[in-house]
Amino acid sequence: MGALAHYLEAKGIPTTQISLIYEHTEAIRPPRALWVPFELGRPLGVPDDAAFQRKVILAALSLFAAEKGPVLEAFPEEAPVFSENTAEEDTWACPVGFSPPREEETDLEARIQALMREVAELRPWYDMGLEKRGRTAMADFDPETAAGVLCDYLCGKDIGIPEKEISPAVALRLAAQDLKSFYFEAAISRPGAKTPDSKAFTNWYWTQTAAGQILKDIREKCANEEDRDLQMAGKMFLVPMGQ
Repeated sequence: MGALAHYLEAKGIPTTQISLIYEHTEAIRPPRALWVPFELGRPLGVPDDAAFQRKVILAALSLFAAEKGPVLEAFPEEAPVFSENTAEEDTWACPVGFSPPREEETDLEARIQALMREVAELRPWYDMGLEKRGRTAMADFDPETAAGVLCDYLCGKDIGIPEKEISPAVALRLAAQDLKSFYFEAAISRPGAKTPDSKAFTNWYWTQTAAGQILKDIREKCANEEDRDLQMAGKMFLVPMGQ
């Protein structure tokens, strides 16, 4: 984004941005940048905390008042762990308890079936949340198609998406992103469910769901591909480091 800011400024368009990695922004020297000490993926802090998010945005916009640049300022507050709508003493526990596979169900086919069961169980809650919020972070696939793309790849089937004109590597990345968004939105949409902090959701998703296991399987398969784009997708874009 810093490089793009330089290009836009050269065309006479003023820019400001929010940075999550101070060292990168310091090296690129964009015209105006606000560094925030938040975790990656949350440039505005926790979800559903409109007051705090507005404060961050206004801080970024205030950099337009600087007489000259480059300007790199640090946001003076840490992001709250919980939104203002969630009591801090409430510990999030996912309202979905998936049955672990039976001892004899450890092969790929069983894991795929487990994934499809999870998607089917979560779909009513996701639909309920979508109707209530009127928006979703799922951008490219519906839940069943996202899961199908991932499973088809593991089974050695063609996952090119001709109508979208995207490569298999990109299809995997988009499907993985959409599936994770689906699980998150479904998990918080059950009546009475709290919005989890990211650590709680991450732990649940990657250690207690078939979706997390399937994505780890895909990472291993990508590592052995000849296609360098698939190798990169598996290494960098599907499963967080440490999982």
